[in-house]
Amino acid sequence: MSTEQQAEFERAFANSDPAYDRRFVVAVRTTGIYCRPSCRVRKPYLRNVTFMADAAAARAAGYRACLRCHPDEATTVTIRTIDTPIGPMTIGATEGAVVMAEFPSRAMMAAQLASVRRRFGPTAEGDSPLLRCTETQLAEYFAGRRRTFDLPIDAPGSPFQERVWAELRLIPYGQTLSYRDLATTVDAAPGWRAVGRANGANRLAIIIPCHRVIATGGGLGGYGGGVAAKRFLLDLERRGPVTR
Repeated sequence: MSTEQQAEFERAFANSDPAYDRRFVVAVRTTGIYCRPSCRVRKPYLRNVTFMADAAAARAAGYRACLRCHPDEATTVTIRTIDTPIGPMTIGATEGAVVMAEFPSRAMMAAQLASVRRRFGPTAEGDSPLLRCTETQLAEYFAGRRRTFDLPIDAPGSPFQERVWAELRLIPYGQTLSYRDLATTVDAAPGWRAVGRANGANRLAIIIPCHRVIATGGGLGGYGGGVAAKRFLLDLERRGPVTR
């Protein structure tokens, strides 16, 4: 390994950079464990670290996988940006599940991408059958021909976030629920602000319909894609699906 590459890998590990996942693994001699570069464990001294090509090389050298970052499970997430009536959306999928449908213009976009990379693996621009299916179903939704999505999805989060996201999927098409009522439903009353934060952390906009949650007084409340986009989606659903 050249001096330049060594320095590059050291910076990636120090910064827990998910873009370097699957490019190498970090083997720690003092613990006998190997990690993804993005692992957020307390960083060991660099003198105790060896950078290896992949997990197989680390296992062959006698290291065992980190139980926090699960380096053997990293997989590439293919992403691309599509056009919709409410603006661009970035959709992402592994081979088996859709893991992202997000608005690239929102302030949290960088954090959402970092979350995807940390939980699944590195992202790469491209195309796949599952992304094409996602685009088709979103187009059908915007055309008023689809009420629900039958895509395989994977949306890991904290136990509380997953409870909130599961309830979001139960809100019927064309209906809304207040943040306060949602908090009661997930046994988090009066923690409606925490529910709002979980709503905002949803990485599968529209597919997990966080736009159906509104303020208690009937106002729209916030939305990652912007209030105008939220109003568009609610008006679209209130008109009902197109029948043929």
